[in-house]
Amino acid sequence: MKVATIREFRDKATSYFKEEEPVLVTRHGKVTGLYLPIEHPESFPLELRKELLIRLGESISRSLERKGISEGKLLAGFDAFKKTCRRR
Repeated sequence: MKVATIREFRDKATSYFKEEEPVLVTRHGKVTGLYLPIEHPESFPLELRKELLIRLGESISRSLERKGISEGKLLAGFDAFKKTCRRR
């Protein structure tokens, strides 16, 4: 298992995604995340995939709530972004 700081992980993410070795991500020496490559996502147990999606959704909701961003404000931001992308 490789260990990388957040900055290292960000800078080398593309190469990490091509490898099969897990990466432990740290910030100030403390573990903040884990990248675990999955060769065949469809072979990942359905219950585990559901649990991961539920926890991810809850985490995103808490983060948005802490920042004071409502669902309407978020959707408006996406709409504005899509309009700027079409102009390019």
